[in-house]
Amino acid sequence: MRGWTQDWSYWWKNLSGWKRWYPLFLLGLYYGALGLLGGFKPDVWVAAVPVVLYYGGPRVRRFLCFIFPLILTAVIYDSQRYYADFIRGPIHVSEPYRFDKYFFGVRADQGILTPNEWFQLHTHPVLDFFTGLAYLIFVPVFVGCAAYFQFWLGRKGTQKQSAEYIKKVAPQVMWAFFWVNMIGYSTYYWYAASPPWYAALYGFGSARTDIPANLAGCVRFDQLIGFAVFEQWYGRSADVHGAIPSLHIAYPLQAVLYAFHFGALRILTLLFFLLMCFSAVYLNHHYVLDILWGSAYAVAVVGVILYRESIWALFKKWSFEHTIFS
Repeated sequence: MRGWTQDWSYWWKNLSGWKRWYPLFLLGLYYGALGLLGGFKPDVWVAAVPVVLYYGGPRVRRFLCFIFPLILTAVIYDSQRYYADFIRGPIHVSEPYRFDKYFFGVRADQGILTPNEWFQLHTHPVLDFFTGLAYLIFVPVFVGCAAYFQFWLGRKGTQKQSAEYIKKVAPQVMWAFFWVNMIGYSTYYWYAASPPWYAALYGFGSARTDIPANLAGCVRFDQLIGFAVFEQWYGRSADVHGAIPSLHIAYPLQAVLYAFHFGALRILTLLFFLLMCFSAVYLNHHYVLDILWGSAYAVAVVGVILYRESIWALFKKWSFEHTIFS
């Protein structure tokens, strides 16, 4: 404790005036904007977490750097409730449904059904529990894997990668999470798409933007455990018509890609990814199209981050040759 106090005191004395107070200044601006917009909610404290960690000094700096992409993602996600309706393009309700029905349709007594529709006719309490649980913990599972890569493998290494290499690369994992969210959020606006539960409840007419998020199959999990966990969670959704891409799938797949790259947690992450793919469809929150789209984004982001230097070198080589010989 004495060592921490000495380190903190030395760190504080060597900070300039601006570096001492700019985190509080930015937090004040953020809370002031929320107040003007009438946007204070019970989870408004999230934005204060990095500020508190910042004032924890150098001993917590590594954890602050680790958690910052997650906090930044949460703040940007929440901000969408204020501008989504002003920048969103046409909302696609029927197209994802028809895609799934054409390519993945299931023959039943009722005719050709989408996988979502078929599963809603074939539910089971055991599946309700495990899929609901997966939907509940998908972000903590990703963050836990990222923490394991950075704080454990970064010291121990694996048979495939050295500790030095993992220590250098592991911080990318949380930033991959951030960037796949940014690309995903942007897609909400240039290709806004309704989830399958919306089509089931409201049909394929003009999309409504005045409705709250629906629990869909997650309501069965709440009924099983006797607690309205998803009811409270989905009430905070910032955008109903943001089914494409499925970020529920993108995070677990990113964990799989880094697990195979580092050589650890491969089976665990792969099984959880497969469970999430099934859960997204079974719980009627995503079409198969959403899963494919989210998976493509996950692969693209991780690939660019891991191999950006090689990609940049190839681009420069191509650009040079194109300029010389064109």
